[in-house]
Amino acid sequence: MMIKEKSRITQGQLMFLILQIQVGVGILSLPYRVQAVAKGGGWISTLIAGIVAQVLILILWAICRRYPSDTLFTFLPKIAGKFFGKLLGFGYIFHFLFIAGIILILFTDIVGKWILMDTPRWALLLLMIATGVYLAKESIRVIARLFVSVSFFIIVMVLLTMAGYTNVNFTYLFPITEAGWPNILKGSSEVLISLVGFEVLLVAYPYVEGNSAGKLKAASLANMLTTLFYAFEVFTCLIIFSPAEFPLISEPLMYMLRSFSIQIVERIDLFFLSIWVIIVATSFVGYLYLASTGLGYFFHRGEHKKAVYYAAFVCFILAMIPQDQKTVELMNQIATISAYTFAAGIPFILLVIAYFSRKRRMEER
Repeated sequence: MMIKEKSRITQGQLMFLILQIQVGVGILSLPYRVQAVAKGGGWISTLIAGIVAQVLILILWAICRRYPSDTLFTFLPKIAGKFFGKLLGFGYIFHFLFIAGIILILFTDIVGKWILMDTPRWALLLLMIATGVYLAKESIRVIARLFVSVSFFIIVMVLLTMAGYTNVNFTYLFPITEAGWPNILKGSSEVLISLVGFEVLLVAYPYVEGNSAGKLKAASLANMLTTLFYAFEVFTCLIIFSPAEFPLISEPLMYMLRSFSIQIVERIDLFFLSIWVIIVATSFVGYLYLASTGLGYFFHRGEHKKAVYYAAFVCFILAMIPQDQKTVELMNQIATISAYTFAAGIPFILLVIAYFSRKRRMEER
């Protein structure tokens, strides 16, 4: 596949592309979900999840470097055959659309709970989808440049979180292994779902300048920064809220910031939420772009712009489905299975097939 020079991105832009897709909607509820399983060892679960994510990145990179000029949708037929390659391609498109839909669901739930209580869900969805369509129809280079510019907000989120260190109690962490190592490992699975987003490497790889080692370093650095950011947020919440308080607060970061104010910003929690919305938007744009790229490959001769509109419509329908918490939880479970399948299981199988296929061809020579 020929890549136009104006569509290429640098390795640094790849890093921010992955970073912005990884840091998404789950950050507000992540400390609550991890503490429920791992207790004071939640921050360890986060680090373990980061290591697992790095292993998965290595698998994706190993596949991509075998087909350096191909995206996910063009190398799948070369590995799995024309029929199964197309079938897997549509599977990945559904995965990207479903994750984008889950992002919209969680976005509307949080915004509706904390800011716009009386605003209809469809109105909130249209605001986010309009933003997503406007950005996702651009080239990957334009999207990557935008992601670089808004990454500054992650630093702002860290600085705002540090306001909580005026009132901490490190004894809340102990005993660190209270939940036991099996539960700490189980807690890492909760974090791993929030770390997905590195699948963008499967599509972005041929657009990135430089050698394969540099691309791996960029993806690894993005994952490391995301892991450290999540670990910091989880650790901060663990030393601010007691184990007895945690079950009562589903968004501990918001409750923590709500208790603080500075002279120029009375409600730090709302300021934090405003920044969070931007971060969520970049994550949604990333998945919408990935799904549109696949649809464009199959239906529009590689042009993804036309596909963005009906891909966004599918996301809107998915986000309008849940009418109660049970349905949201069910869709979250489906998203979890989808993430493990398309970010871990299938890439591993593809790598094994690609390895033995190459080995067989070398033996035949």
